[in-house]
Amino acid sequence: MYSILIWSLASATNRSSFAFTPPMFWFTVGIVLSAIDLFIQKTQPQRYRFYVLMMGVAALISSFVLWRGSVTFQFSWANVMYEDFDWQIFYWMGISLALSIWIRPIFIVRKKFVIPEATEATTISEIFPGETGMVIYEGASWKARNEDSQGIAPKQKVYVLRREGNTLIVVPDQLIHVNS
Repeated sequence: MYSILIWSLASATNRSSFAFTPPMFWFTVGIVLSAIDLFIQKTQPQRYRFYVLMMGVAALISSFVLWRGSVTFQFSWANVMYEDFDWQIFYWMGISLALSIWIRPIFIVRKKFVIPEATEATTISEIFPGETGMVIYEGASWKARNEDSQGIAPKQKVYVLRREGNTLIVVPDQLIHVNS
């Protein structure tokens, strides 16, 4: 498979002998960058992972586009390799940036914030039944909605049942102790 790809990349030129063409250069760069990312992935912090892989994939895409362009338009690489190489680099950098912004976040596993069941909070404002108010939960103020049929006074202890977006669903402390 690898030899077929190298032969087809080399045959994109008008020469009968092998020449190191821009598609071959970008293909080699892509393979090397992708391999580097696979070897050093565990040593990188979570926020820096997959950047090198995205640059490698961008180089492979650049290689494919240059190869298809040469086959389609039947041109020689003699002028393109040296005079227009800066455009190839800009193209590669643009693809790398696009992949890093849109594709890379798909591969990053993020921890979801989960509120343990029945943890305590303290109300800041009065919360009427079915309405929202404010509570102090783990040192920060949160919006909270009362799930009980009676209101909750300010500075009262409540239990957090769950989280819906940025709103905590709470019930008064007395409701938990009455049912126990």
